Amino acid sequence: MPRPRSLHVIEVKAALVARLRGGLAQPGGRFLSTRAVAQRFAVSYQTAHRLLGELETEGLLLRRAASGSYVPGKSVALRGAQLIFHPRAKRKGSFGAHLLELLESVLHGRGIATVRSWPGAASVPRLRADHYPIAWECRSAVEAAAAGRRFALCLNDRPPIGIGGGYVDAVTTDDFSGGACAAEILKERTGRCDSFAILGGPANDPRSVQRIAGFRAHTDAARLFSTGSWFVEGGRQHVAALLAENPSGIFACNDRLAEAVITFCRQQRQPLPPLVGFDNAPIAERLRLTTIGIPWGTMVTEAADLAAARVAGGTTAARLVSLAHEPVHRLTA
Repeated sequence: MPRPRSLHVIEVKAALVARLRGGLAQPGGRFLSTRAVAQRFAVSYQTAHRLLGELETEGLLLRRAASGSYVPGKSVALRGAQLIFHPRAKRKGSFGAHLLELLESVLHGRGIATVRSWPGAASVPRLRADHYPIAWECRSAVEAAAAGRRFALCLNDRPPIGIGGGYVDAVTTDDFSGGACAAEILKERTGRCDSFAILGGPANDPRSVQRIAGFRAHTDAARLFSTGSWFVEGGRQHVAALLAENPSGIFACNDRLAEAVITFCRQQRQPLPPLVGFDNAPIAERLRLTTIGIPWGTMVTEAADLAAARVAGGTTAARLVSLAHEPVHRLTA
């Protein structure tokens, strides 16, 4: 008479079934190997082999000799990458435009075809079934991919939380740490840590919020001026009031806002306080602006690696790549 199955083995099988039926496995994708089941769930190799055999008998798995176990169903062959970028990337000279052009160049160099998509205001773009979505500043696209349990990539952002987020690759940076770097640079340049001013982006933008929080965590006081915009036009509306405070140093939450400060000081022929921007957008080099650089080249390389793996049929768990910032010291003219 066979020995009754232990509670642990019953729980292991239930976990495998839940993985297959709960949307955690892609049709046509590779499933856990016998060795992986044995190691992950602390059962013997023989028990793992038997459990996978039972799942095959029950129609939940396909097993191929000398190949492995696969999820039933036909996988969708990807033809390329769908680049879903915020319309701000259409603006020539913006770092969004720079990022898009750089990414397309690298992907094309690897033989990966691309199509561009421009989401409208507050709309969810249509995700192409045969393309790997890569989104910049389009949270709705990322969330739609997560809800549909399909692989996608978000640039300079973090994936959604929850099960669906397990399908979203991400290449990002730590905005809080970047803001702290800006504070340290201003401290070194001025020899003080009081009476700084911050020219922030939109109040509800997580990047601006985190950059400001990181800056304030390293200073005794910093007066905030929120522009409601990432563009130079938005910054111009607040520069006069900011400079009237006679700040000992200024942190602009992106380089376009820093441009507004520099332009105003030049037009008014007044001294420019020590200034640090953020992003290292193309405009920063022309302005000779000290800034907290996002490593765009590395970000694009990492994104291209992830895209190449997905287009080739990779179904491994999503990856989160967090890159360190690169402070770029320049002497503003």
